[in-house]
Amino acid sequence: MNNASTTPPTPRLTATNLSTSFPTEDGLVRSVADVSFSIQPGKTTALVGESGSGKSVTSLTLMRLLPKTANAQVSGSASFVTREGKTLDLLKIGEPEMRSLRGNQLSMIFQEPMTSLNPVFTIGEQIAESVRLHKGLDRKAALAHAQRMLELVEIPAAAQRIHEYPHQLSGGMRQRVMIALAMACDPTLLIADEPTTALDVTIQAQILELMRRLQAET
Repeated sequence: MNNASTTPPTPRLTATNLSTSFPTEDGLVRSVADVSFSIQPGKTTALVGESGSGKSVTSLTLMRLLPKTANAQVSGSASFVTREGKTLDLLKIGEPEMRSLRGNQLSMIFQEPMTSLNPVFTIGEQIAESVRLHKGLDRKAALAHAQRMLELVEIPAAAQRIHEYPHQLSGGMRQRVMIALAMACDPTLLIADEPTTALDVTIQAQILELMRRLQAET
């Protein structure tokens, strides 16, 4: 009998007593109250709650994407382990370091692609921008990578689609583009904020299955 203990893997993210409040005319409103959880590498952690319970605010707090005008008051900690094995508190590091992580080592898929994708740039350019910024690829190589990402998320005629604009795609395709964009730099943590809310049930199932497959492959 083997009694050797197995050391559990270090969580990729550990949120401890995370709280987010917003000042209003009626006083301070606490949207997220002392939330603690951890996410293991290669695993899925689900935040479950009804509308308005603070799920999206939790995600935006971790990504440091809350609007400046909201004057949010954030407390607690969010320890993130980078690819290099360095542990950083996402709530306390400087904005330049956070920008180097966001879209690179940690990414987010938003609820509504049309409010997240830029209508004046092609799909390919928007994916390529992230790769050029974080991976240092030139424009040609970045666009080739963007095409591969569209193929990965099973968008047909990817070579054509990279030259199209968000409004030219269906809702399901736009959500696949959002996944491709979030996955473009091979992040170690992917936050999905209700990524199938605006889609019909058939497309929802396809998107969820796609995300499960990508998780298993990456």
